[in-house]
Amino acid sequence: MKAHIFAEGSNTTADDRTKPAKEYFQGLFGMVAGLTEELSESTEANLHILSKEFGVLSGNQSIANGTKSRQETSANLWESAQEELLTAAGEADVMVILLSTDAFEKTAGDIWPKLVDEAKPGSIWCIGAARSTLESVDFEKLEDKGCQVISYQRVGVARIGTETREELLQAVDRKAAE
Repeated sequence: MKAHIFAEGSNTTADDRTKPAKEYFQGLFGMVAGLTEELSESTEANLHILSKEFGVLSGNQSIANGTKSRQETSANLWESAQEELLTAAGEADVMVILLSTDAFEKTAGDIWPKLVDEAKPGSIWCIGAARSTLESVDFEKLEDKGCQVISYQRVGVARIGTETREELLQAVDRKAAE
């Protein structure tokens, strides 16, 4: 089973740029890194980190390599993120999107109908976003494809709530047991 997790980096960072991106970004990003580790126990988990400074990074990619290989402007950050979302949607058994309103609108929001078309039937989708964003997204077509949708209305800076995290992990465990 494959899982793809999309999240933004944080302003709190480590000093060591040779660390993998999932360790370089700290603070509240730790919730995302921890979720990725938990998902990797039962899936092939791929973390995609959106950073205005470094572009779209793989969780295992070092920041030092990111700055050398991906000199992206903020404008094509969104385009790169859209491409990675579309590719991931087609192969993901578990798709997790935890983005701020601005980042969601410029990525998944702009291509939502295409994302739904690409979604693997029967996959699990977990979306963490502001209420206004969640209300603007049509989950019905995903559900029509047999996808399970788990949503988390972001409150403050929390990327995902404890109950939502547990619901997601339980759904993944059930799917892994099928």
